[in-house]
Amino acid sequence: MTHFLKNGNTWRIAANAAMDLHSELPAGNYIIKADQFGNLFLEEIDGFTAPKKIYGDTLKTADRILYTFMDRPAATGVLLTGEKGSGKTLLSKMLSIKGAEQGIPTIVINQPWKGDAFNKLIQDIQQPCMVLFDEFEKVYDRDSQEQMLTLLDGVFPSKTLFVLTCNDKWRIDQHMRNRPGRIYYSLDYAGLTIDFIEEYCDDNLKSPQHKDSVCRIASLFSAFNFDMLKALIEEMNRYGETAQEAMRMLNTKPEFANNDEYMVQLIVDNKPVEAKDVENNSKWTGNPLGGEIEVEVRDYDEAGEQDGWITYSWNGRDLSKVDPREGKFQFTNEDGTVVLTRVQKAKTNYFMDF
Repeated sequence: MTHFLKNGNTWRIAANAAMDLHSELPAGNYIIKADQFGNLFLEEIDGFTAPKKIYGDTLKTADRILYTFMDRPAATGVLLTGEKGSGKTLLSKMLSIKGAEQGIPTIVINQPWKGDAFNKLIQDIQQPCMVLFDEFEKVYDRDSQEQMLTLLDGVFPSKTLFVLTCNDKWRIDQHMRNRPGRIYYSLDYAGLTIDFIEEYCDDNLKSPQHKDSVCRIASLFSAFNFDMLKALIEEMNRYGETAQEAMRMLNTKPEFANNDEYMVQLIVDNKPVEAKDVENNSKWTGNPLGGEIEVEVRDYDEAGEQDGWITYSWNGRDLSKVDPREGKFQFTNEDGTVVLTRVQKAKTNYFMDF
């Protein structure tokens, strides 16, 4: 049986003859360190703390992951991807906190541990345990990630919940994608839902009449994260401003957003243009507020034969209507009206595959 020797706030795998033995590693948070001889040991650190209120379905998702982990016979991998402030770190913290309530310790990996000694340390923890790799793609380079595959495969048997967070999922080793045997769950955080934003406004916005404007502002971003929302509400409350007024000085600009794909609906001379006549199968890629919106439409001669293309254009000043729930942007000028509907990506806390 594995025993753990405690010396101050450090924990080591120990033989029966050692003093202060524990048959299990107590619930808590630990990091891995090495002594002067290269032997690995655990050092206890402060645990995570939960915010006063958790929005969205973070708690429900954490409960599901932990239930799945305890129900499966061996290791379970979870990959949480998305930009900073999107919610993936909060979920990883809640997994640790809820796991501790069930007696599950958490080992936080803050440097690229790998190899036989590291694998043996994880294997020797025979009780259910969570191993958290925060910002995995930054800590482990490509070669190091490949060396981790056998550990995630369960070649070294252990009852371990491997949780990997990353900002850029395309920097994750390709052999981890679409491989439930290694990474069982993959959650992609692509921005807050409108329901999340409305709930947060209900609790924190001092002028509730401005809630709709916050939702409209959020819809201008393909991935409006919690950091943006929190800063926007804070600024509005501090100065009694509308969302539009507060946005003028905040480091939160729609023109910085990534290019997304939109479906195009075009109305020229008060008549809808058929989808087949719009360039690129009625799709447009870009940032609606980042510059010119140009759409090319087939031009026909009197005989009904195609006679080139006509280019119509709009810019941010032509924005006439926004539907935040549907992700629709309507622009109108002398060329006509174009409606761009964002091709929806997965939103926060939805299970998805690559």
